[in-house]
Amino acid sequence: MKRLRIGMVVPSLNTIAEDDFRMYCPPGVAYHVHRLRLRKENGVVTEESLTRAHLEAVEEAEFLKDMSPDVIAFNCTGASIAYGKGCDTRLAERMTATLNVPSTNTMIAVKGALRAVGAARILHVCPFGDAFSRIEAQSLADAGLDVHRSVSLNFTDAKVAARMEPMEIVERVLQLIDDGTESVFLSCANVRAFEAVPELERTLNMPVVTSNQAMLWGALQLAGWQGSVDGGGRLFAGEHVLA
Repeated sequence: MKRLRIGMVVPSLNTIAEDDFRMYCPPGVAYHVHRLRLRKENGVVTEESLTRAHLEAVEEAEFLKDMSPDVIAFNCTGASIAYGKGCDTRLAERMTATLNVPSTNTMIAVKGALRAVGAARILHVCPFGDAFSRIEAQSLADAGLDVHRSVSLNFTDAKVAARMEPMEIVERVLQLIDDGTESVFLSCANVRAFEAVPELERTLNMPVVTSNQAMLWGALQLAGWQGSVDGGGRLFAGEHVLA
């Protein structure tokens, strides 16, 4: 049987996406990673840094095209929406047309995943400051998704956010839940949120979507894969409103 191959572009500082794909990729699926330089200013990733990464994504993905993947995924939540309203859709279209490989990005996958699990009254949790969380929440709202509340954890260093243990993420989310929350989106491809999904869904009895979980699901869907993933949450258990 032919092995399904996913090509994934990640920011140079990311330490979590590969671990998540290693843990959750189903049998018969391989992934291959290319790193895009995510520049910092005074040690901090800025909106301008994310915009530059967005604009460089197609060229950087050329390195992955060379190994003939079935799908290419640009995996950075903030960078995928850093160039204005609807830019995640335009980026996916541009990558697909330029590379001649079906292509997607984190926020496209997140929106599809939230719709698939029927997410409503979404608690959106962003690890970084309000400037970043506002852009993410607005992108979700522009896509017709119901954002109940958006919360910033105010990390300034993505590498520090990456050190949060899954149970710490669970505890933080449980403190943020209110009576109006019906689903949760945990943003960022550089936090261990995917591992927190089973415990959160068990405790809250509501769908939970994370960036890397959605990215893996979105890439697999685009490549025509069907199946379930142990520990992947409702998204990977077939509990979908939309196919």
